[in-house]
Amino acid sequence: MKQDKADKIIQKAERKAAKAAKQVEIAGKKAEAAKQKQAAKAEKKAAQVAKKAEKKAAKHTKKAEQATKKAQLAAQKAQEKKAKAAAKTAAKALEGEEGEGGGKKKKGKKKLLIILIPVLAAAIGVGAFFFLKGGKEEEEAPPEPIPIPMEYVLNEIPITALPVIGDAVLVYQEEVPPEPPAEPEPSPEPEKDEDDKDGGEAPEGGEEGDGEEEPAPEPEEEEPGFTKILYRYEGLQNPVSLVSAYAAVMSTEDAGFSVVDETLLRIDPPEEYGEKGSIQLARNVPQAEDGTGGGVHSLLLSWEGNNCSVLLDMPEGRVHDPKPETPSAAAPRRGLADLEAIHPSKLGLSGESMDAYELIPQEGSVRIAGSICMRVNIYGQGNQFAGSYFLSTDGKLYKLDEAANAVVELDWE
Repeated sequence: MKQDKADKIIQKAERKAAKAAKQVEIAGKKAEAAKQKQAAKAEKKAAQVAKKAEKKAAKHTKKAEQATKKAQLAAQKAQEKKAKAAAKTAAKALEGEEGEGGGKKKKGKKKLLIILIPVLAAAIGVGAFFFLKGGKEEEEAPPEPIPIPMEYVLNEIPITALPVIGDAVLVYQEEVPPEPPAEPEPSPEPEKDEDDKDGGEAPEGGEEGDGEEEPAPEPEEEEPGFTKILYRYEGLQNPVSLVSAYAAVMSTEDAGFSVVDETLLRIDPPEEYGEKGSIQLARNVPQAEDGTGGGVHSLLLSWEGNNCSVLLDMPEGRVHDPKPETPSAAAPRRGLADLEAIHPSKLGLSGESMDAYELIPQEGSVRIAGSICMRVNIYGQGNQFAGSYFLSTDGKLYKLDEAANAVVELDWE
């Protein structure tokens, strides 16, 4: 009896083991099928990308060939026209000479024509060969797209790149060399005296030309400027949202960038991003202990349509805050005592006196409309929060509208 029970247990265990093995086998087949499907999909996608690239390259090549043919045809026509004009001029000159010489006119014309025919053919042949050869040498190959960068490198320091994904997006990289320095204007020559103009006698102590002029000092060579790096993105789905999100991320404390103007002055970010525009982000870079590094990192982002560009630069100067504005003479200086003495209705509060409220100034400051402001929280009876208010350095009073997440200016009087 016990033996039968043991046999049944063993048989049951064997059935379970067989069932488990079958499930493992099925799972393995499914995984292999999924792997093959994914590989086929990736191969198909790569083939599509390669086909698009080939079409684009063929298009650029065709345009370049057409431009070369046009240039060759124009050059050939110009050479023919030039040779005909030269022949005509020579013929007229010879006719004039023959007219003076009498009966040698017909013979001279025939001789001139025989000479000019091979000259004209040689000129056309040389011109066509020159422009054919020059056109091939000067033809520039179309730029090749690069893989989408995950980070930029500026002065050997990595910077998080524009977060772009998608096979339809093409990225091009090029260098923007610095502009050459402006040449100094030549100094005007000194005016000559009347004696020099009239050929008068040379001054005593020597003849003209005895004194040697001192050589002008050679201008100091300026160091070459920074070569900027430009990344161009084509085929973006929504560049406006992409740029606004990137600017917000790069303006965090960890990234260290700020929205600046052309003078590297910190400014407020735009409230709205239009379909076309630009924004500049910059940060100060500290120097290393060995004296290397330092300077300013700048990212100029421009967008329009489905395209966007990022220009990497290291401009001169430092990123800085605006100078605090001094209150105007007409605006009286307001402080916490003025807020305690104001009628509650001016603040949108109930009651006849601010004695029923507690005013608590907050640490730090905020900037509103370009002015530095102190924040004051007001509490009513039972320590109930009544609102947040701001006192600016130029004597203005603001209230925080929490529903709209904005500030509203209030009147003192």
